[in-house]
Amino acid sequence: MRLETEQALRRLRTGERAPASGNGLHGSAQIAAVGAAARLVAIYGVGSKLMAEVQVDGRRLLFIRGRPEAVGPGRTHAMRLLGITERCIEVSVNEQREFLCAPMPGAGEG
Repeated sequence: MRLETEQALRRLRTGERAPASGNGLHGSAQIAAVGAAARLVAIYGVGSKLMAEVQVDGRRLLFIRGRPEAVGPGRTHAMRLLGITERCIEVSVNEQREFLCAPMPGAGEG
């Protein structure tokens, strides 16, 4: 998990994209409350030690379960993490709650 954290932080600093994976942990959703597209890039970790990488407002935010604010360069963003599971995150922006979920494996293909 430490390696995943270091890689995610490096990507945030350099603007590098997350590697594509076949584990179904990529997805997108709109946050209508702020009129900006937010996309769940990936969820990293296992069990209760999860992190979520979100792209919003042209920035990459990294959230760690148990901490409402993003870590690293995105920590001043208005988005706050309310909850995280293996497949979805719940965030708030300006008191509006939204869910960002990864698609089910195999969904939307074909």
